[in-house]
Amino acid sequence: MADQGLEARLPASRKLAYGVGDLGANLVLNAVSFYLLYYLTDVALLAASLAGLVLTLVRVLDAVIDPAIGYLSDRTRSRWGRRRPYILFGALPMAAIMCLLFSAAPARSEMGIFLYYLVMYALCCISYSLVNVPYSALTPDLTKDFDERTSLNGYRMAAAIIGTLVAAGATTALVGLFPNERTGFAVVAGAYGLVFIAASLVVFWGTKGRDCAVALPTDESALRLYLSALKSTPFMLVAVTYICHSVAVTTISSSLIYYLKYYMKQEALISIIFLVLLLTAMLCIPLWVWVSKRAGKKAAYLAGMSILLASLLLIFFLRPGQISLMYALAALAGSGLSTFFVMPWAIVPDAIAYHEMRTGQRIEGIFYGIWNLGPQLGGSLAGLAIGLGLTLFGYVPNLAEQSARTMLGIRGIFALLPALLVLIGIAIMAFYPITRQVYNAMVAEHEQRSAGKEIA
Repeated sequence: MADQGLEARLPASRKLAYGVGDLGANLVLNAVSFYLLYYLTDVALLAASLAGLVLTLVRVLDAVIDPAIGYLSDRTRSRWGRRRPYILFGALPMAAIMCLLFSAAPARSEMGIFLYYLVMYALCCISYSLVNVPYSALTPDLTKDFDERTSLNGYRMAAAIIGTLVAAGATTALVGLFPNERTGFAVVAGAYGLVFIAASLVVFWGTKGRDCAVALPTDESALRLYLSALKSTPFMLVAVTYICHSVAVTTISSSLIYYLKYYMKQEALISIIFLVLLLTAMLCIPLWVWVSKRAGKKAAYLAGMSILLASLLLIFFLRPGQISLMYALAALAGSGLSTFFVMPWAIVPDAIAYHEMRTGQRIEGIFYGIWNLGPQLGGSLAGLAIGLGLTLFGYVPNLAEQSARTMLGIRGIFALLPALLVLIGIAIMAFYPITRQVYNAMVAEHEQRSAGKEIA
């Protein structure tokens, strides 16, 4: 195999350098996920249904763009390797477009505003994917050890949660420093873009020499490789699970502002609730890494998401004024949510390796292009569901006293809809077949076959 020279254990410095990339990525990704829908409805004053449509249409484009970017990165040959050029040169346009996305539209009509944000969001997602798909595809290049991948992704997701914490906990406070939300969002988005550039540079230099160049069959078309990836049962099981859970998590994060502002009457607690939720998730990462080493990645993932499911069902029955109980349930939800940040990313390289050892195709870029549709679809489908749901239940922007029907809708969108999606994901993941024993046996069999071919 082309990666036989990789050491099983990675130094902490390399794990840290790789992980920092997700701090920048999640800072911008979650700033968009948490606040773009709110910005469009309450700042740009776009109809909720049109705002949801912006998010959905762009994600349809992502379904084509992301695998294509992965395909190109698989076949890229440069002095910096396959993946790293995209990380280096994609960060700057992403940062610039991020700022434009949260700027006032140069149009007065609702259709003009809709088209402006549709185009800006599309460009933002494409530039983000140019960096993030190759970045994600670096994981199998760094180590092939079953448990070391969990540790590597523990570093990565700890950094991701820090980025998410800043996006969730600091954005509203930073925006509030400016005369109005329109100016505040534009400046804060620009600052987040600069952090994204800095984090991308750390990854570029920190992973130097680890970007393996692997020759691919020249007669394999992108479509055939794409279809080959879609036929991989272990990969599709974890990918569909991840999509369900991404939609659930994005629904929670995007609707929390409506839930606290209109139902709990505690808009000022948005940053604190996010802090409790995500800080608990980050602190629990070492615990779940430990559990996965003893019980397996799949068991740890299912256990954590079951805790999140129970938390959401309990949150639905909260009443305004039960703030202490909400803090407790947010912490409980965070302890389960922790597995969402680590386990899928630790599991998917094993599924990709399974495909490689069965077919001889090394197409991590295409796999991660499909994989990155999880958070992308999460943003679009969650945005569409929330936008349509708010419209259906009679939501009126900035109206302090919403109707009882609207309140019920907000509660259902925030708690019951993601609970259902979490449950569906758990049911699908239960069929995932690759355990540590299966993986190690598969690697041993592959190495025996490779040794036999070399002797022959």
